[in-house]
Amino acid sequence: MNGVLTALTGMALVVSYAVYLAFTFRRYRGVPVPLEAGPFAEEVLRRLFTGFRVRVGRRNSVRYPERSVYLTRAVYAGRSVYHLAVAVHEVGHVLQWRERPHMVRAVQGALTLALGLLLLGFLAAPSPVGAAFLTGGYGLFLMSLPLEVEANRRGLQAVPPEWREEVQTAEK
Repeated sequence: MNGVLTALTGMALVVSYAVYLAFTFRRYRGVPVPLEAGPFAEEVLRRLFTGFRVRVGRRNSVRYPERSVYLTRAVYAGRSVYHLAVAVHEVGHVLQWRERPHMVRAVQGALTLALGLLLLGFLAAPSPVGAAFLTGGYGLFLMSLPLEVEANRRGLQAVPPEWREEVQTAEK
């Protein structure tokens, strides 16, 4: 497969996933839950004695050295199944960190390397070297998917049973 075809295939997958996320957001942001996602995440983290705190940030993420879960303002204050699912996912990453920090660090390093390989691949795309960089970058991203799926599973364990089915549906 040449570099251009590899680049176009990867871009098509990324765009398809973005469209899927947009439709998921539209579908589940209107399904209400009785509490805000941010305070729910704070309570779960406190109850599980993780030492992490929830903050409002520019994107949804976990910063392990700071021991902080960042949720966007919309997610933090959101009262829908979608917002709760996002918060639950980030809490799941904290639970992963607590049990296997070395694995989480390794995956973070692999994702950083994947971004570098993708950048190099796009810069050298019309060549076999570019195709190799792109293939390596996409491969490393695919290797991180089990960690993301596991974050959902671990986070769901902290959700009250009466909401679990709704959140599971939103995270798929």
